[in-house]
Amino acid sequence: AFTVSSSSNLQNHNNQRIVYDKVITNTGNAYNKTTGIFTCPVPGTYVFTWSTMSESYKKSCHASIYHNGHKLMMTHSYENNNGYHEVASNTMVLSLKVNELVWIGTSSGTYCYGYPYTGFSGWKL
Repeated sequence: AFTVSSSSNLQNHNNQRIVYDKVITNTGNAYNKTTGIFTCPVPGTYVFTWSTMSESYKKSCHASIYHNGHKLMMTHSYENNNGYHEVASNTMVLSLKVNELVWIGTSSGTYCYGYPYTGFSGWKL
């Protein structure tokens, strides 16, 4: 199980993996805070959840979950003209084999707040 966040805001984060460097929980050390990748240590069914909060006036935050390089699901949050920030979250259940990889990546022009608003968690059922 792990829960991580980014210690800084993402500014114009274009098509990159999010490296969550603020580790809150990392039981078993399967999440790598240097690469932003969870590597499956034990085969089974895993639950992953991630959340984002838009940052900067009239900017969007797009975040997708990737499994072995394939984009599966996405979140999208947007700050509107009134200065209100949106929060987006999603959950994914995956059957994984040993050494399969899971991470969160961004789309072009992504602006997200960091800790404590943007996070990524995973655990084995």
